[in-house]
Amino acid sequence: MLNGSWKERYGDWALVTGASAGIGEEFCRQLAAKGMNIAMVARRGEKLETLGSELEKNNGVSTRSVPLDLTQSDAAERLETAMADLEVGLLVNNAGFGHLGRFHKKSPERDADMIKLNCLAPVVLTHKFLPKMVERGRGAVIFVASTAAYQATPFFSVYSATKVFNLFMGEGLWQEYRKLGIDAMALSPGYTKTEFQKAAGLNEDVGGILWETPDNVVDTALDNLGKKPSVIHGGLNRFLAFTIRLFPRKWVIVVAGMISKSQP
Repeated sequence: MLNGSWKERYGDWALVTGASAGIGEEFCRQLAAKGMNIAMVARRGEKLETLGSELEKNNGVSTRSVPLDLTQSDAAERLETAMADLEVGLLVNNAGFGHLGRFHKKSPERDADMIKLNCLAPVVLTHKFLPKMVERGRGAVIFVASTAAYQATPFFSVYSATKVFNLFMGEGLWQEYRKLGIDAMALSPGYTKTEFQKAAGLNEDVGGILWETPDNVVDTALDNLGKKPSVIHGGLNRFLAFTIRLFPRKWVIVVAGMISKSQP
């Protein structure tokens, strides 16, 4: 983070998608602790209201809860309307899900929803809120990618492909807008203890010492915002992401498939 308060650097409000749990919830907590007002988007409205009350009480900030399913065709317009009176200076594109399993046994509708939430929603929301950041000459956009973006992941193929998309979006926009006062960045967490794992069908016994907690992941993101086009959380994750480049892609894919197949 550059000199000055977060509000001075980016604006009054941060908008966080997937805010009801895990990494999104932790973004809300840490940004509120830095004095930013928090707008929260997720499907579970009750959890958003509870979190909002906590943030207001503990940090003296304002919050706004927007219960919304971002896979719906009119979601972006509804969110834009809900945010119309707020200066959104920091957008965290965090909402997403994955689904482990052999491709032909998965529902095509569920995979389509994954692409809508993981890829289409960040693009459309960034289109909605970035132009005003450019007009003001300040702002930030974070895309939550994954270490799964650094190699193909058999049995998790669609998810890893969506995270490549997020990685390249964050890195590309970093270069496009860094001289216009906008900090864009992609964050790549590895194994992180959140609700995502259970929903995706992942076994927490796999991953070993690679497991991290959301607070450490978000610390990494906020410490590097404005400094790098992308960041991988965790020293071992960074080591693995870059050393796999030394091996034939075929070997890397085979090993990734063996790890994924070991899941229940």
